[in-house]
Amino acid sequence: MAESYRRRSETGGKNSGLISTDTAVFSSAGKVYWITISDTGDVEVELNDSIDNSGTDKWGIKLDASVNNIFHAVFDPPIEFSTGIYVDVTSSTALSCYLCYGEP
Repeated sequence: MAESYRRRSETGGKNSGLISTDTAVFSSAGKVYWITISDTGDVEVELNDSIDNSGTDKWGIKLDASVNNIFHAVFDPPIEFSTGIYVDVTSSTALSCYLCYGEP
């Protein structure tokens, strides 16, 4: 039986720490288990399979502050990255972003 995200994120997931701008989170293959985003204004965030914003977008979201400025998602199964994990912030006012990641 495959190990669920819950088991992996509880025992071996790493917290990215506060992300507030474009950031290379991990520089080799990995997985993202969850992400939390908040901002006081409109925000657009993408997760790229790269180490420098040149790779493939694997996931993204655009949040409108007038509707919801706090978002949390759990990925089960986790999103897999082959090159690296890069957070691309297209627009933001006061971004606070955290994600749980780990090695494959």
